[in-house]
Amino acid sequence: MIYHQFQRTPFQNRFSGSRGWLAFAIGLGVMTLVLLALPFVLLIGAISFILLSLFGRVYLKRQLAKFRRQTQAPFAEQFTEADSIVKETPFSRASQPRQGRTFEHDPQG
Repeated sequence: MIYHQFQRTPFQNRFSGSRGWLAFAIGLGVMTLVLLALPFVLLIGAISFILLSLFGRVYLKRQLAKFRRQTQAPFAEQFTEADSIVKETPFSRASQPRQGRTFEHDPQG
């Protein structure tokens, strides 16, 4: 009685005949379509990522400029000449060239 259970495999009835061939053909077709469509999906994804990043940069730059205009407009009439003198420090002068010192390497020392 126990021996009778192991005479047949449980998958023998499930995937045999025309249903088995049909399942095999459908699986093969799906895999073929996925492999053919995958490069196009990746290409569309890359193009959309590039377009979104460029659009995002332009959009954020406009929004930042608008925000700066809105925040600086109420305070623009309050600036005086004293404010411009205070802003100019030795570290903020970009027009003067920087002079650095060069140290020679002394192998004897």
